[in-house]
Amino acid sequence: MAEQEKLYEPAICAGCEGLGCSYCRGTGSVLVESPKKKCPHCDGAGCIYCGFTGWHRPKGKFD
Repeated sequence: MAEQEKLYEPAICAGCEGLGCSYCRGTGSVLVESPKKKCPHCDGAGCIYCGFTGWHRPKGKFD
């Protein structure tokens, strides 16, 4: 069975509130798996589980 391709959508980075930081590579937004949901560990504040983006399943550089 072929692996289903993941869909991503942009979301404002919680680490900088859209201003640009190292967590979002200066863009102010990150790509997160669709449909986007706040991180269940920090409720969108930013933690190690979401890469300090505030979002559940952000796209990594190897995805």
